[in-house]
Amino acid sequence: MYKLYWNPGSAAMAPQVILLEAGAKVEFILVDGDKGDLKKAEYLKLNPHARVPTLVYDDGQVMYESAAICQFLVERFPALKLAPAVGHADRARYLQWMAYLTNTVQEALMHWWHGENFIDGAAEQAKLKAKAELRLAKMWTFLDGELAAKGPHLCGDTFYACDYFLVMLVRWSRMTEKPGHLYPQLNALIRTTLASPAYAQMLKDQGIEQAV
Repeated sequence: MYKLYWNPGSAAMAPQVILLEAGAKVEFILVDGDKGDLKKAEYLKLNPHARVPTLVYDDGQVMYESAAICQFLVERFPALKLAPAVGHADRARYLQWMAYLTNTVQEALMHWWHGENFIDGAAEQAKLKAKAELRLAKMWTFLDGELAAKGPHLCGDTFYACDYFLVMLVRWSRMTEKPGHLYPQLNALIRTTLASPAYAQMLKDQGIEQAV
């Protein structure tokens, strides 16, 4: 039995998709940031960083960080084939992409959305947001080129959890000047992902949409 703490459009999207695709016995628990749920003592005992997702498994074991949860789940459900096995030719690139997406792309998106977490003052936060916009444009261009040259997925012919993670992050860019879904190869990957029943169910359950 799993419990996944989430809120709409957050980094819980990718782990939720994997759990749905696995058909796992799971309870999805909404943590409403607007109501202060993230800062409540009972939730902070699970995740002291006051954010989602948080996964509870095996009678009370707890972990957080979206990319880590994704990797944990794909290893728990190997039949999904959402990650290449150790020794597989795709393994190195898969690990590279998971790290790049969470360490580099997600970081830039956090600068765009939550500058207040990195620097004080409205003027400085605006500069940080503008810089993040430029960085993201370079990242989307790079990723679009990688998909064009080596795609249609991040690791080539096979769709893995890193593709779910990328499509999640592209959604986060929807309010930027040039969101990721406007890049042709990224757009094609989004359309492929939207055909996944689990991804479509996650969007429905969270009450959100994905631009194409």
